[in-house]
Amino acid sequence: MIAGTVRPSITRSLPSPTGTFGPWIFRVAGLSGALIVLLAAASPSLAQEITVARLGHFTENRGWNEAGLSPSYQVVVTATVVPSAHPTVVFAEQNGVRKALTHLPYPSAPDLYAYWQRFEPALSGAWRVVAERGEARSMPAWTPVLARPRPVPLLPSVRVTRSGPDTRVSWELPDLVGFDIDRIRVAVRGGKRLYERFLGVLYVSSDLPPTATAFVIPPAVLAAGERYVFEVMLEDLEGGELQNRSLTYSEPYTVPR
Repeated sequence: MIAGTVRPSITRSLPSPTGTFGPWIFRVAGLSGALIVLLAAASPSLAQEITVARLGHFTENRGWNEAGLSPSYQVVVTATVVPSAHPTVVFAEQNGVRKALTHLPYPSAPDLYAYWQRFEPALSGAWRVVAERGEARSMPAWTPVLARPRPVPLLPSVRVTRSGPDTRVSWELPDLVGFDIDRIRVAVRGGKRLYERFLGVLYVSSDLPPTATAFVIPPAVLAAGERYVFEVMLEDLEGGELQNRSLTYSEPYTVPR
């Protein structure tokens, strides 16, 4: 899951003084002394060959679940990269160490890449993110710095009830004294397991107020007979960017036929 800063990058092109992408002109002296003029036009399609955008950097306190995700307190780096999938590779670099991001082709975010590891204070600084696809390379982009990393409390429980066509997810808020929770969101995980390990994100709600204790899943999101896990996110934002969040999960729920 993800929220982040938008920092698009454009590769393999040279901006003209006007900010547009004009032709490149190279003059190479031949053996005879004649000049060979090579013109290489930086077309818009080439200029946009690979882009890195919507960078995120946050901590995540993830609770126990049956969605295939390991419970942990971790730091997460995310980026949206277009085009995604093979042969695109994405790396995040910090303090001279390079880490590969994993492609998470969720139906709700098919171009998402992410790297995560157990939180350490040294990981709070900005990460340099670059993408490669064959000979194409993105310009480097930097994630936000984690100004105040800390584990957001998990919810005591997440319950799922059914009334007619409505599937209602409800929860109790924990003691949040000292925490500045700015929003709550609800995600639906289900479908085929990614990498045969964890359920993908099919849907993410709009922002709910930090006092919310329930949400009705839109009926079109769920299919009769299918099994889902619901994920409730308590999120702390700094300057409009996600900094810390907790993820608490429901038990698996199968929609009645």
